[in-house]
Amino acid sequence: MPRLHSLFAGPAAHAAIAAPLLAVSLVVMAQVAQAAPLPMHPHPSGSTDRVTPGAVRVESSSHVSITLLDDRSIIKQVVREYDSELAKGSGFTVTPDGVVVTATQVVQTDRDPRVYAANRVFAEYFKVKIPADFKRHTLDDPDLNRRLQACYPPQKTDSTCIAQVTVNVTVFPYLDPPAPGGLPAQILTTGAAPAAPAVLKVAKGGEKGTLPTVPLGTALGGAVESIDVMTLTGRPSAKLPPKLDTAHLDPPGSRTITEKEQDKITALLKNGAPGAALIDDAKSEVIGLLSGGGGLPTTITPVEEIRTALVAAGVTPRRGPVDNVYETALASYHNKQFANAIPVLRQVLNLRPDHAVAIDHLKEARAKAGATEDGAGGTAGPSAAPVETASGVSPLVLVAGGFAVLVVLVAAATALSRRRRTVAAAAGAPGISSIDTPVQTPEPWPAHAVTQVIGAPPHHPAGVGGSGGDPSPPGGTSQPSHPSWPSAPSAPSVPSVPSTSSVPSVPSVPSAPSVPSSPSVSSGPPHGQPQMNFCTQCGMRLGQGHRFCGFCGNPVDSVT
Repeated sequence: MPRLHSLFAGPAAHAAIAAPLLAVSLVVMAQVAQAAPLPMHPHPSGSTDRVTPGAVRVESSSHVSITLLDDRSIIKQVVREYDSELAKGSGFTVTPDGVVVTATQVVQTDRDPRVYAANRVFAEYFKVKIPADFKRHTLDDPDLNRRLQACYPPQKTDSTCIAQVTVNVTVFPYLDPPAPGGLPAQILTTGAAPAAPAVLKVAKGGEKGTLPTVPLGTALGGAVESIDVMTLTGRPSAKLPPKLDTAHLDPPGSRTITEKEQDKITALLKNGAPGAALIDDAKSEVIGLLSGGGGLPTTITPVEEIRTALVAAGVTPRRGPVDNVYETALASYHNKQFANAIPVLRQVLNLRPDHAVAIDHLKEARAKAGATEDGAGGTAGPSAAPVETASGVSPLVLVAGGFAVLVVLVAAATALSRRRRTVAAAAGAPGISSIDTPVQTPEPWPAHAVTQVIGAPPHHPAGVGGSGGDPSPPGGTSQPSHPSWPSAPSAPSVPSVPSTSSVPSVPSVPSAPSVPSSPSVSSGPPHGQPQMNFCTQCGMRLGQGHRFCGFCGNPVDSVT
């Protein structure tokens, strides 16, 4: 027959487990009910400031040294040097030592600087009106026109001009203060088409390997729909940061911008967008580059082709120590734990003092540190966890998960309660002296908290005899492991032989040490020493003042 306390233990345990879980579930359901409708796509869920530190402006120009040959009377050589702009665009850094990716059209255009130089030298030397542009012109004078056409490339045996062209590429990273004059770069590789990736390497400024880089994706996935175009309309500075414009792919994962956004993209391409990085809003990483404009079709080059171009150039994209510390700072900054973000942002600036985004974030963090919105110093806010990308999981899924956990825990508690009642019922069956129950750890007793009988003769429980005063439970039932029993101080302790349990599932453990008989030693505890009592039902030790056994619930009046 199960004890009264066992009947109440099961429902109480269920209530204790279910109450907090039900409360949490109700709170989550309330929040879901009050939440705004879920967006149709993850836009924008990432933080683009993971990417903006690696933005660069790319400008290419040509230097032409041209020699005009005049053989009308005596041969004269007229040497001139001209510089001309070729193209301007955007790009991004993929290694901390300064490897930059942009579009081929930014560093290799269809405008031939030799044509420009020919027009200039002819106009200056022969005093004729020829526009200083990249177009081929004709003159009314047949002799001068013949000489002009022979000055244009390609060079032949009868050419009247000899030209040498040097292309100069300059990279302007997004730094504060800006790098004076930019960083000179060399072309590692270009593509056959204007939209193909071009790989550059700064010749100066990347020796320390501390330039900020962008997180480069691995593929333009089929789920990518919302993107950001990162454009630098001019040489970047604190007053001219990268410009971010949202666009959408239709269908998702394709290389086609939605029709209603075509005009916006065309305007961006006229204002510095060729070579601009395309950022996946969901993951805050670069998944392609944009090219076009100037008579060229708008084209999206996926990140797979960018990685192929990097392999051809012998470059492996990687991030540097500045990026790693900066990402750690973003974890606290975006969780509005500004006090925690300040020392990490300072460390970023120790490594790279001109990190423009870190400077801006540090100013804001200092202004908001300790304020109400500061999760670290003011009202409790989200924990400082790394910035995570949007998972797109509906809150309803979280609620369903919470209910599933609740059901599992309640089922486990119910099974445990039934097992306890079954064990308690089986305890009254004859021939069973030990019960296979889960081991529970009661509150620890103090060493002296055992029943003490001062001035009373030693008492032996029924069924326990012998002069050794063995404190083992009746029938030699083994007990679970517990702290060692206090033994008589005047005699050495000798452990008794382990007894055999009647239930195989309980391992046999040596019983408490006994005191051997000796003419000089009493068979009971000395006067004033504690007398230990045990439950006759399960054999476990009883604490002082306990009315029920803490292990099986047997009343104290049934023990001796």
